[in-house]
Amino acid sequence: METLKAKAKAIIDDLNENLKDNEWAKKAEKKTGVKPGWLVVGAGFFLAAFSVLVFGQEFFTKATCFFPPAVLSLAKLRSGTIDGPFWITYWLIFNLFNVTESITDDVEEWVPFYHWLKLMFLVWCFHTSTKGSTHIYENIFAKFGDASEVDDAEPMGVPSGGQYVVNEPEDEQPMEQDADEI
Repeated sequence: METLKAKAKAIIDDLNENLKDNEWAKKAEKKTGVKPGWLVVGAGFFLAAFSVLVFGQEFFTKATCFFPPAVLSLAKLRSGTIDGPFWITYWLIFNLFNVTESITDDVEEWVPFYHWLKLMFLVWCFHTSTKGSTHIYENIFAKFGDASEVDDAEPMGVPSGGQYVVNEPEDEQPMEQDADEI
């Protein structure tokens, strides 16, 4: 329990440090007398409760299990340090849930607290401290075979920023148009 309190305090202190130069955070602290880190945490809890009450458990679960991993995946992709098996396995699991739910709509009704169980499982899969997707990859997907068994398997590379180069033959020049034709 002490380690949880220490981690929570570290997160609040980090938020306060990051928000110390923010004008809105200064105004909010001046008006409320509450440190900005606590205001951010309170707003997060408020938005989570609001989304559950207004949009329901399904929306909250899907939003929580899509947006943070998407942001983390894109950040890793941009930095060039993406952990391929971890994120590919997570997105496979996430989509497996979505496809299964679309085929069998009644699963949610059969299993008590289905959305909360799904939320806990998927957070376990994508959270950086647990890396559940890595466990699933190593214990399930890695046993299906390796890429050397596939004839056309190529290693995945990090894209170069989406730059596509069209190679035109050097002997062909683009046609020039007269000003009258335009």
